[in-house]
Amino acid sequence: MMVVLELFSALVCFHFCSPITFSMSPASHSAGENKVTISCGKTVKENSILTYELQKEINGDWTSILKANDSLMYRVNEDTTFDNFSITWFSGTCGSRCFAMFKAIVRSDTCMMDHHAFLNARCGIIQENKTIYSSEINIFSVKGESPKYMHSISNVDERFSKDRSNTLYKIDDVLQLQCVGEVENVNSSPTKDIRWCKKISGKFKVMSLQDRSQTVITSRSKDGCRVVQKSAIFYHVSQNDTLLDIMCESGYPDYGYECGERGINLQIRIPITLIEREEWRMSPIILFDKQSVLNPKRIKLEGAGKLLNLICTASILTRSTYFSKYVNWCIKKEKKAEWTQVSLQESEEKATLISGGKITFYSKIQYHVTVVDSDVHFLCEISNSKTCGTGFTSVQTSVHVDTRKGMQRQMSEEPENNTAVVAALSGLLTLTVILQILVLGVLFRRKEIRMFGWAIRIDRPRKHLSNGQEEKTIACISGNRSLPALPASETTKTIDCLERACSSSQEGKKRLASTEGDVQQQVNSTYYEGYGYIAVGPIQDD
Repeated sequence: MMVVLELFSALVCFHFCSPITFSMSPASHSAGENKVTISCGKTVKENSILTYELQKEINGDWTSILKANDSLMYRVNEDTTFDNFSITWFSGTCGSRCFAMFKAIVRSDTCMMDHHAFLNARCGIIQENKTIYSSEINIFSVKGESPKYMHSISNVDERFSKDRSNTLYKIDDVLQLQCVGEVENVNSSPTKDIRWCKKISGKFKVMSLQDRSQTVITSRSKDGCRVVQKSAIFYHVSQNDTLLDIMCESGYPDYGYECGERGINLQIRIPITLIEREEWRMSPIILFDKQSVLNPKRIKLEGAGKLLNLICTASILTRSTYFSKYVNWCIKKEKKAEWTQVSLQESEEKATLISGGKITFYSKIQYHVTVVDSDVHFLCEISNSKTCGTGFTSVQTSVHVDTRKGMQRQMSEEPENNTAVVAALSGLLTLTVILQILVLGVLFRRKEIRMFGWAIRIDRPRKHLSNGQEEKTIACISGNRSLPALPASETTKTIDCLERACSSSQEGKKRLASTEGDVQQQVNSTYYEGYGYIAVGPIQDD
């Protein structure tokens, strides 16, 4: 079943998918009266119809003029007329294959394309109530005159135009050349641009250009049959340009002929400064990462560092096919330091290319800069030895590392590592403050704290009292608190305590204990307050 379906699909596609062949001969014609032949063909199913249609205006309606079935070809819409166009003969049928053709006379007084010189034609195949059409052809494809004149070829560089004898170009200089001349055209539009050729080994060959030539039409004849074009190119002088002869030409054939053999042309010679052989040329060091080329003056780090790729290129024109030279990579991190060999984590990648008498050395290394780097200087040199600083040609580059991001990262990581220590110190400090507050509260309340054989108390400055010639120890007792027992020789009397000595809340009488001689309680001649009492030591003269 599948095989039958595939065969059916192939058969249907054979009839519907095969292209329509549609052509006009000649494809273009000169101004005046000309004969053309138009043909159309396609493999079809039975009962198909072929039709020819014409369009008098751009984007206008299409009109059927001829049809062919399985037995004959006939005209339709005979009343419709077309300016400067008349059918002289037609023939064709549409059986298993449709094929029909007709001949006509066309007339055009100019090569300009306007509403009087426009007539599009197309071929259609009608089968199973569907119509497929061919591409379109403009019957009035009027070919202009063949090019006869080349006007000029020039080097746009002002240095060359002012003093040709002293203007010498070097390798890698860029030239701007332009050429003006007539070109082939149809309906007054160029069909072939001016082309550029360069002499190689004594023969002119089509130039290989980086960019296509820039062209513009500078003038047309009144009938449009002559078109003048200006063509401009940019060309960089290469090492093989020992003598640069350039040609621009027009009217050249499509195939089978080299530059200058047919058509018209102009030539110009560009003076070149010859490069001495055995002279080394080095390109600047290229610096890049895995994403793009880098600016060596601003290298931003990713984390602790960044991996850099460095490429060094050196070339020489030589007759020798073997060169025993070294490519040295050297480094220093201070301008006044000596160059030293780069220590590589990965091995150097290098290659040698020999082409057309030119030897080119390529060398690539990888080097990572880190947060401890600031400025790193690289040197690539060609030398006869592996010792840095011995090269006879070299290139340098300096890399500036932006370490701000890396330093900020380090600073931000330190608090994370010491979080536990900071928390512990904060807790200890808080606990110390709380304990100090508690101790001071108790001390101010009790006036004295004793623990572990130590005593903490509040002392008042010593105060001296004078009461005749006798020494007295005075104590003021309040409430239920009493003085220690006094010896029998001591006398006791009651007095009122001073407000500053006893709390203002104390009431009642206070006993005054007086003793002469020995002091009942030794206080080292200091006056101090206890809770609810004041003890005064022996009075001493100053």
